[in-house]
Amino acid sequence: MLPDSPIITLIFLLIEAVAGIAIGIFSGWLTSFITRARSKRLLTDGLIGAGGFLAGLIGVVYMPWHRNTISYHLSGGTLVTSTANVYQHPERVAVIVAIILPSLYELIRWRQVRRPGI
Repeated sequence: MLPDSPIITLIFLLIEAVAGIAIGIFSGWLTSFITRARSKRLLTDGLIGAGGFLAGLIGVVYMPWHRNTISYHLSGGTLVTSTANVYQHPERVAVIVAIILPSLYELIRWRQVRRPGI
């Protein structure tokens, strides 16, 4: 199903996991800064961000989407038609998931600390 070699796919997944870690750390830090919670769990936020990034990326790639067909002409009169059955921009979804999950984690932790009776 994937046209690339497994080694190249693994390298790109590791690079995207590092990007997810950076996004998760920044998102968790920003949320704890706004809530003034002073969280020291940045590594946890980074791992949640990496997991969210990879889950969003892989989940969108395998999720069905409406058929989208585009056609364009090349020089010489050749007509090229391409049809996609998946969402064409999975990185956007992956970044949003990598931002939301660590932020939700920090907000839930902040709320639990703030409500002492429960």
